[in-house]
Amino acid sequence: MALRLRLPLKVKLSLLITGLVVLSVVVIGVILVRQEQASLTLEMTKRGLTIAENLAAAAKSAIVTDDDLTLNVLIRDAMRDPDVSYVAITDEDGSVRAHSDVAMAGKPVVRPPGLEKTGDEVEVRTWKAKGAPEVIDFAVPLVYSSVRVGSLYVGFSKQSITTALSHARNRAGVVTIAMVLLGIGGAVALAQLMARPIFRLREATRAVAQGNFDVTVPVTSADEIGDLSESFNQMVRALHEKEMIKRAFTRYVAREVVDEILKDPERMVLTGARSKVTVLFCDLRGFTAMSERMSPEAVVMLLNEFYTLMIETVFKYDGTLDKFLGDAVMAVFGAPIAPHPDHTLRALRTALEMQTRVGEWNDTRRAEGREAVPAGVGVTVGEVVAGTVGTEDRMEYTVIGDSVNLAARLESMAKGGQVLISEAAYAIVGDLVLATSLGRIKVKGKEEEVEVYEVHGMREAAL
Repeated sequence: MALRLRLPLKVKLSLLITGLVVLSVVVIGVILVRQEQASLTLEMTKRGLTIAENLAAAAKSAIVTDDDLTLNVLIRDAMRDPDVSYVAITDEDGSVRAHSDVAMAGKPVVRPPGLEKTGDEVEVRTWKAKGAPEVIDFAVPLVYSSVRVGSLYVGFSKQSITTALSHARNRAGVVTIAMVLLGIGGAVALAQLMARPIFRLREATRAVAQGNFDVTVPVTSADEIGDLSESFNQMVRALHEKEMIKRAFTRYVAREVVDEILKDPERMVLTGARSKVTVLFCDLRGFTAMSERMSPEAVVMLLNEFYTLMIETVFKYDGTLDKFLGDAVMAVFGAPIAPHPDHTLRALRTALEMQTRVGEWNDTRRAEGREAVPAGVGVTVGEVVAGTVGTEDRMEYTVIGDSVNLAARLESMAKGGQVLISEAAYAIVGDLVLATSLGRIKVKGKEEEVEVYEVHGMREAAL
């Protein structure tokens, strides 16, 4: 497997931005240098053409009058311009009448290769000798009274342009270096600025992976990175809500049930199975009348105190909290997961401890000057259908069957402090509990009378 070079994001961004800055500065520098070269060449051409035309106007009369002295003076004056490299004035036969190189006087004019022929119009051409700068050559025909009497040749060296361009390139190089350094600094700063939110997202993601759902990423920009940060925060909030739901679920259902459901949530959706379970109902006595005299806040506080006692007791004996029914609680023992063989005994222990804890709770209420609230408990055992009911979007785990209805009826019959159980439950735990038969009682919803027992406590052998 080929080894891949891993570069941090900020390094990649810095290199990219720096490369763009360097490329931009170089391109702009090249364009500016070329524009300056074109501008200087045009300026020199205009100046050279003006000088050549002025020299031609003065030289043609001097040629006609054979005034070589004037011709030499004109050449001497023209050579004072540092950009003028040569000046030559010839007669109509091409013989040099005056030249910046005095040795050329009287000789045939020597023209650079390609510039030998001259026409009847002013010609401007460029040529370059080996090892020398380029020269702009101006060839001007000398015409006197419509008669051509000679030619004027003026050469302008482009050395000054080359020097100026060299200085411009040097300045551009200095500016380029400065811009590159500035660009590198800006690129690093910008890369840090752009990469910082991504680094925060990375660290926050690691924190979430470790189970910390309290992290949030600050949204510092209104762009795609800002949208990504906001989406991440929404995701974390959703995960946090799910975790809170899970924690809340474990407050109402035994941990074993939660763990089993989470192993395979789909397995328990909309399914039901017949099971023999023990059902327990516990309800407060006189709560409805009391709540009419209390504020809503006080009612909620009372119920929360009661629910806390019930939940703790149910979970202590591995029961499943099925639901809250106003001021009543329904619990199931023996379902839905791996039922304990002694689930009926566990339910009875739960019922007795509920009454004990409710009694202690009422002692505290009386001591605080508040009204006592006794509770009645009903317990029965039998076959039910246990599973989830509802839809895929909204469901509830519960048990359904005649035993549930009977337990609810026993609870409604129980007075404050009583624990009433059915004949089926007594048949299972009768040897372990202290109980008194209340005889056969007519129960709503049942055609036949049901024998009911009141449980007072556990026998010593069961303790």
